[in-house]
Amino acid sequence: MKHKDPETPSSPRRSRVELWAPFLVLAIIAAVVWASFWSDSAVDEVATDRTGASQATAASDASDDPGAAAGDEGSDGSGRPSGSAGAEPEHPEPEQLEASVRRFRAAQRRLAARVSRQVREVEQRLQSFEFQVASYNVLGDSHTGPGGNRPGWPDAGPRMDMTIGQLRSNGIDVVGFQEFEQSQYGMFTSRAGEYSLYPGMSLGNRSVRFNIAWRSDMFRLVEAHTLPIPYAGGNRIDMPVVLLESISTGRRAWFANFHNPADTPNLGNNARWRAEAAAMEVAHLTELHQADGTPVIATGDYNERAEIFCRFTAGGVFTAAAGGSSAGGCSPPSGMQVDWVFGSTGIAFGGYAVTGTGQASDHNMVHATATLTEGVAEPGTDDPTDDETDGETEAP
Repeated sequence: MKHKDPETPSSPRRSRVELWAPFLVLAIIAAVVWASFWSDSAVDEVATDRTGASQATAASDASDDPGAAAGDEGSDGSGRPSGSAGAEPEHPEPEQLEASVRRFRAAQRRLAARVSRQVREVEQRLQSFEFQVASYNVLGDSHTGPGGNRPGWPDAGPRMDMTIGQLRSNGIDVVGFQEFEQSQYGMFTSRAGEYSLYPGMSLGNRSVRFNIAWRSDMFRLVEAHTLPIPYAGGNRIDMPVVLLESISTGRRAWFANFHNPADTPNLGNNARWRAEAAAMEVAHLTELHQADGTPVIATGDYNERAEIFCRFTAGGVFTAAAGGSSAGGCSPPSGMQVDWVFGSTGIAFGGYAVTGTGQASDHNMVHATATLTEGVAEPGTDDPTDDETDGETEAP
């Protein structure tokens, strides 16, 4: 998979949807008002004109036909029966015209109701939306099991109970896990049923370690894919990327979760692969964001502090929940962890915290309040005027 390096925008990008959405809403409201006025006044005029025309025609026929005036029904004045082939069709009866007008007005009311409902949905998608996001390296089961490098620590079962308790007590809605081994995946899914996960076990034991979990009553999964990045020694591992939609508002955001390789006696020096992985991650997520303006959040254990901050924020697209600045150069925040939460434009962070996890893990949990800011309607919003009206679009 090839990825373009992110461009450095000179000013914040505004999507076409963001520019035109307010005008679309105003145009729709004006169309509904106009349609309602026209349907109530113009249709009455049509009905009145047709009724008057029917009466005038009947009077004219009676004055031109002495036989008809004399009550000679069934004759056209020449002794031949009326209603022969080729005769002009009669005008609709007033009852038929009234029923047709009622159907037309009912169709207009249905269209107006649909427009009103979809305008409300567009307005919802333009509103801000707030949730809690975290990155959490849970310390793999193998580290505290037999032969692990954490002797004397609780095994994975009690540690998973502590992990779930920390997520719940901090109200975490979306979390990116690292070192999430198969046994821990089974424990989490059986004990924290309020969360959905990707990729689960669908990609095998290697990629289960990098699951993203979200509250099922807050988000629904729209789309998912993976980004294969180089891990220790350059071996590629698939990392998850998901598009989630708020159930209550319809707002959408991309979420990605990464674990870049560390330098250890067993794994060796992996600085080269961390740099390559970070470049791929930033390029891919920037491309996702710039495609249509959908906000992007990245969580992960990047095994870097100032280096990864500068890599992510250099293009002016991403900021860190932990703070810091990229204006006029790279100024990382103080008190940095190797665990990070980054967000693209369209994301505002607040309440950043580093929460100790005791013996649940050898990493802290980093988390923050993320807000999808106002002003971007997600792509795929239906045209509120595109409606089925049972074929009744104009008066007969």
